[in-house]
Amino acid sequence: MLQQQRSAAHQGRMSIHQRITLYFAAALSLIIIALAVSNYRISSAIFIDKAVDSTRQSLDLVSGRLDLVFDNAQNDARIAIQNQTIQQTLIAASQDGDSYSDYQRYIAVQNVLGSIADGQTYVSAIVLYDNRHRIYDSGGLDGIRDISRPYFERFAESAYGIAWQGTESSNYYRDNRQVKVVSLFQRFNSQMSGAQLGVLQLSVEERYLSQQYASVKLGDTGRVFIVDAAGNVVSSADPNDLNVSARDEPYYPLLAGEREGRTFVQNGERYLVVSRPYPRMGWSIAGIVPIGEITKDKSALTTRFTLLGFLFVLLAMLATPLLSRSAMRPLKVIKQTVKRVQRGDLDVSLDLYSRDEIGELAVEFNRMVSRTKSLMERSVEEEKRRKEFELAAIQAQINPHFLYNTLESICGLAELGRNADIIDLVGQLAGFYRGVLSKGNPIITLGEELALTQRYLDILKVRYADKLDYAIDVDSAMLECRTLKLLLQPLVENSIYHGLKNKRGKGMIRILGKIRDGKMMIEVRDDGTGMTPEKAKALLLRTGDEQSASFGVKSAHERIKLYFGPEFGLELESEPGTGTAVTITLPLQRPGGNEP
Repeated sequence: MLQQQRSAAHQGRMSIHQRITLYFAAALSLIIIALAVSNYRISSAIFIDKAVDSTRQSLDLVSGRLDLVFDNAQNDARIAIQNQTIQQTLIAASQDGDSYSDYQRYIAVQNVLGSIADGQTYVSAIVLYDNRHRIYDSGGLDGIRDISRPYFERFAESAYGIAWQGTESSNYYRDNRQVKVVSLFQRFNSQMSGAQLGVLQLSVEERYLSQQYASVKLGDTGRVFIVDAAGNVVSSADPNDLNVSARDEPYYPLLAGEREGRTFVQNGERYLVVSRPYPRMGWSIAGIVPIGEITKDKSALTTRFTLLGFLFVLLAMLATPLLSRSAMRPLKVIKQTVKRVQRGDLDVSLDLYSRDEIGELAVEFNRMVSRTKSLMERSVEEEKRRKEFELAAIQAQINPHFLYNTLESICGLAELGRNADIIDLVGQLAGFYRGVLSKGNPIITLGEELALTQRYLDILKVRYADKLDYAIDVDSAMLECRTLKLLLQPLVENSIYHGLKNKRGKGMIRILGKIRDGKMMIEVRDDGTGMTPEKAKALLLRTGDEQSASFGVKSAHERIKLYFGPEFGLELESEPGTGTAVTITLPLQRPGGNEP
């Protein structure tokens, strides 16, 4: 605090020109710093977005190349199983034959499979298994292991079957070594009878798949690889990555079908990962590149921008004398603040700390506004309390009147010896006043207010048994909403004493409630004697001095406006001989003041 006072005192001794120079330099410096930081972040985001777009396009290209390879593999498999030599040979092989015949058939099939495999660089081998699990291959293979049994079982229930197997070590040796292959298995049927003749296996060497994206460059050290649904790497330019689980890698959770770029940290370095689902095989094609390689060009851009910014600052400082007119700024601030006060805004303050006449004027002005605000708030609070006292007095007049009438009813029942009715009526009366006096809060839920009103009506039915009936139909969604305690009671009382009491026959009071346009609409309607529309309209305009039906109506109207605002209140509609309807408009609020 002391340091702030010293700083303010020092600024007060400075000339306006000095202050202009100091403030202008400080402001421009902050602007340059803010622009440099913003430029750094914006340029980083731009570079990353471009890298994401480029990587996404590269992954789309990889996906297209893989589709081409797998489409060609399926076409070549179809050519093999439709070849007439293979068809006739395997049909003949289904019958018993000698070893020489079997050998001849093997050579015939091998020649056909070899011609197909040799014509396609991506084909590692073609192996054919007949129904007797005899093996035919495309040539040049040793130690072939029969892995067809699961596929015979899988294709047994379908006329046409095809399945892809992810990257695995080959089930054969070529040049005395096994290689990583992706294999196509397809059911082989007779074209004449449709009966199954065997299963064909066409294997594509994984190395050929990785060659499809070897030319895709992601920065200097970025890489592209493929992960299967189990989280294993099925294709990568680095053979050491094959069949290695990626589940424990920090980027793995980001590969779940995401095409947007995501960043992660590994070994203290941030990386960008972009993935593309490959539904055909249930794979994800992923590209990873270090963020540093993506944003390496932005450093030069940021440096140039900063130098250019400081050049602008220097030019602006040279032009500072031309800005001396800003010395009038304190007076402009005072003028604007006074206008805000004229518009009724008393939360304003003049933050001027100079020791000249303007500073003293600002201090006195702030004191004046503060005192004015305090006096107005006190006046408003006193007026509010006065209205609350007046309304409390009105309510106090209502309650003894009701109690007096109820006691008269109890006396009448006692004279008639109706003890059970007396017990019930006293219980209703006690319940009513218990609800009125409990907690002392004037705001209760509509459900609680309806319970009080129902008790009140049940008590009055004892007094006017042959003249009064009632019905309550309120939307259940409104029962937990806020309303005023004893809001309905004076309206119901008016309906009885000024509407139904002088009516011939039994009268009906209906309390209806529904939600409309985000507000609670509660209607108290009776079928009593009614009044003219002009008299009904005048009830809400009369003063509280009149001893008439307007007393309770005016009280309820004033209380609603006091607690909920001027846009809420009562509306009256009435016709002579038809009845009267009072519509209450309240805000739709849950306990605690929150709208539902």
